[in-house]
Amino acid sequence: MDFDLNEETAAFQDVARRFAEREILPRLKEEEFKRDLVTRMGEVGLFGCAFPPGYGGADSGFLAHSVVCEEISRADSGLRSLFNLQAMTVPYTIMEWANPEVRRRYVKDLVLAEKIGCTCFSEPNVGSDIASSETKIEDRGDHYLINGAKTWISNGTVADVAIVYGSFDRNLKHRGMCALVVETDQPGWTTRETPKLGDKSSPIAEIHMEDVKAPRENLLGSWGEGFKVAMTALDRGRISVGSGAVGLAQACLDASIEYANQRVQFGKLIRDYQLIKGLIAEMVSMVEGARLLVRRGAWLNDQDRPFTREIAVGKYFAGEAVVRAAGMAMEIHGGMGYSLELPVEKYYRDSKLYQVGEGTANIMRLLIANDALGVKKANRPRIHVPSDFRDLE
Repeated sequence: MDFDLNEETAAFQDVARRFAEREILPRLKEEEFKRDLVTRMGEVGLFGCAFPPGYGGADSGFLAHSVVCEEISRADSGLRSLFNLQAMTVPYTIMEWANPEVRRRYVKDLVLAEKIGCTCFSEPNVGSDIASSETKIEDRGDHYLINGAKTWISNGTVADVAIVYGSFDRNLKHRGMCALVVETDQPGWTTRETPKLGDKSSPIAEIHMEDVKAPRENLLGSWGEGFKVAMTALDRGRISVGSGAVGLAQACLDASIEYANQRVQFGKLIRDYQLIKGLIAEMVSMVEGARLLVRRGAWLNDQDRPFTREIAVGKYFAGEAVVRAAGMAMEIHGGMGYSLELPVEKYYRDSKLYQVGEGTANIMRLLIANDALGVKKANRPRIHVPSDFRDLE
């Protein structure tokens, strides 16, 4: 196995790193949604690694997507969610499951960030158990009618396009689910931003839908296939989440190394103390382990191979690693880590989301353990594979 990035992926990494240094880091203290920055990310092509050229992409694959996502998260983890919503769980899901007309209508505009997307999974009474969705979808002949509420929706207050998951018959559980592409600029769609601890560059919202409409052609997959659509979306979203966790953990390590090389206590640099060295060594090991696990999942996807288990392992490990790395960075920085003067406190606040988003740590544990014990195999036959889309115009 070749662990070196190929020339094209390395070039994307360099573009993302230079973009972060030039346009993200100078505005790091602006912890708010910055539409102009999202537009620039789309113009530069940061969301398009896994998409064919006809849809605004570069056809460089999911490993390239992982690398770019990591670099942006290393600068500001709050921008990581955009790689879910402008690349994976919205446009790629549409590309996989929609008819050609709907693909042409939405995918390229999302990849280029001319439109903003959101994915509507969670509800007030439904989190990990998505098959229990209370959002009601009714078939009205030429259109679908949606009523319900969603919570913890990233980009919810700013999205132009949403994928809404709901049920036409709750008694059927996962077999009663559907997924619809919905335009948010219509009567009955209302949002309210949810205040939160970290990731403040990404607004999260409650969404209420009262007689919201979606055209008949905006159904993803077939009637009753919404759960399948959701599972493929979550798998790919975990590439973004895991990569973001790696990037933030790397930022914690970078800041800790810099501080340890400058801070003097008791007449010598703190890097000379064994306890500090122990923390640095542990952080290095966690970051590199997480990176390899997440990139393995992305690479398997590029090979058209099943990767649900592997990306669950990567996402889980990276989420645990970044929370520990953020805590260690706080230890190394001492009082300065707790201050607002340095970004370490932001890293600490941002890190916890990686144990929650796109499948909680406990859900990942269950998936991994059930696979290992033979209770339920995680990897399933691929319904659609990346190579299916490479020739799309």
